[in-house]
Order: sequence, then C-alpha cells, then structure tokens
Amino acid sequence: MGSAIKSATRIQVGKETARGTAVAAARRIVTPQATYRRQETFEHFEEDMDGLLTRSSRPPLNIRNGTELEIGGFPLDFEQILLPLLSGVKGGVAPTSPGTGAARLWTFKPSASADPAPDTFTVEFEESDFTSNAEMEAAYGFTTELEITGSDEGAPEVRFIMTARRTSDATKTAGLSLPSLIPAANARWSVYVDDTWANLGNTRISGQVYGFTWKLSEFLRPGYYLDNRADLDFSKYEFGRHRVELSLDVVHDPSASALVQTEEAHKSKGVARFVRVEITGPAFTAPDNELNRFVRLDGAFAHMDGSMEERGGDREGLMSTQLVLQSTYDSVSSQDLQIAVQNDLAAFP
Repeated sequence: MGSAIKSATRIQVGKETARGTAVAAARRIVTPQATYRRQETFEHFEEDMDGLLTRSSRPPLNIRNGTELEIGGFPLDFEQILLPLLSGVKGGVAPTSPGTGAARLWTFKPSASADPAPDTFTVEFEESDFTSNAEMEAAYGFTTELEITGSDEGAPEVRFIMTARRTSDATKTAGLSLPSLIPAANARWSVYVDDTWANLGNTRISGQVYGFTWKLSEFLRPGYYLDNRADLDFSKYEFGRHRVELSLDVVHDPSASALVQTEEAHKSKGVARFVRVEITGPAFTAPDNELNRFVRLDGAFAHMDGSMEERGGDREGLMSTQLVLQSTYDSVSSQDLQIAVQNDLAAFP
C-alpha cells in the first residue's frame, strides 16, 4: 500500500458542448500547485432540544455540493492561459491568423452590456502512487477568479479558481500526452500608460516598474436555485460587473515627467488611465518569423484611494511606492477590458 505522489497527479479538462454535460478530457494541465476541493455541506442539527447533552442526536443532512479547483503559481505560458480566459472572461472565442503561418491571435473582449457566455469544462483530477489511482470528475467548470503576477526575477505566475458541480468518482480519460508549453520570463514584461484607448501601447514606462499584480474577480459566480437538483449543486453560472484591479510596484523618479509625478496629477483630477501590461515570447518560425508570442492585458483604469498614498518604501535603497488602479468604463471605446494572446494553437483544448 503506497501514498499518492504529488508528481503523479493528473489534471485534465475537456470543453463541454452543453454546459453541465460531462465530456472526455482532451488536454492535460501542467502546474506545480493545484488544490481540488470536493465540497459537501451538511446540516448537523446541533441546536435541537432533544433532552441530551450530545452535540447532535441524529445523522447530518447533506444540503449542498460543489467542486473548486484552484490552480496556483504555474509559470505563465502562451497555451494554458487560454483555459481561464475562455471559461472566465469570454467564451466562444476563435483565433485569427495574423500571418500566413502557424501564428494565431486570440482576442478576449467581454462586452460591457452582454452575457460573456463562458465556455465550460469537465475537470478530471487523479491522485496516484503510479499503481493505484483515485480519480474524481466534475462538470460545468468555469473560472471565477484570475490573477497574474510579475516581478523583477524568475517567471510570471498565474493563479485561477474554477468552480464546478458535484464531484463524482470516475475513470480519467486515458492516453492524453503532455502538452507542448512555451513559458515566459518576467524580464520580458513591458508596461505602457497612455491617455486614450486609441493610443494604448504608445508610451512605454522604462526603468520604473519592477512588479505588478493583475486580478479579475467577482465577474462570474455559481447560481443556486430551487430547481429540485438531486446533486444539490448550482443550476447555472451568473455574471456581474467586470472588476479588474492592477497594482504596479514602482521606484519613484522625482522628475516632473516621470510616472509617479505625472500620475499624482491624474489621480487628483480623476482622469482615466489606459494601461497595457504585455509579455513577449519567442518568435514563430517562418513564414511568421517576424511575429512573436505574447500575452497582452489592456484596460481603462482609475486610481483608487490608496494609489501612491504610502511613501517611503525602500527597494534596495531606492524610494518606492505603488500605483493601485481599478477598471473603469471608457465611453469612447465602449469597453474596460481586453486581453490578447498570440500563440500557435488553432483550438483549445
């Protein structure tokens, strides 16, 4: 009898044709950290007046079920990032061909006034000692939170949370090979801050930004209703406002034209800021060798109360502070958020 080994764990997903109808997995997900939560909630009847001093005098009642998969800390690559984007930002996205070769451009532009219609996925999670396997499966998986973090060293990290319906014990889809992944280094990030969406990407901030966190949350959520669901799980996805928070860690260049001095004036006036955070990857082979892989995070933002509020930070003897921004609607472009990924995948998964 052995123990399940971390490196033997398999996570696999398949895109559903009908939301909530389980499908076979079509892709393995590679990550150094994942937490699978097999959620079961019970009523324990602890407040019964039953003439006893025991905690409870009757069996607990199962009242709600669900599943949560948290993928944490995997180095950003140009392929797996499509999973949280398709299931948590905008579904039904198909790539275009920016060149004549293998390059494919995926653009995620959630509407400010329409259902994002996320793609849903069946999730498979296997714990194994390479001899015995314990396999779980949940359908109707979609992303409720996505976070991307960059710093001045190492590789950028992606964390996202998928919620799904009740877990069942199942047999994993066999025969899926490891995917081909192309990671990126933090040193390849660029940050741009401009005055309009049309000019987004024109003004690069150099020698000042040394870290950031980009986070999307509270957009999609599970909806529970009195629908006589025997599995005691959610009925459907629901959606609300896009909420993107972006924090930029910066050293303070005191010159009048530098980032902090310029943004202090914009914050005081409540002026919208247009920010692009982009990471560049390797070039494609011919005939698309003039094109590069990338992940591009674009947005319209406003400074939050605490932006550049705290001063006196120390980054190896240099004064530092933090810009704290929150997404806002731009009436000219009719959007607040857009994400683009360029890779060589014609479909996902």
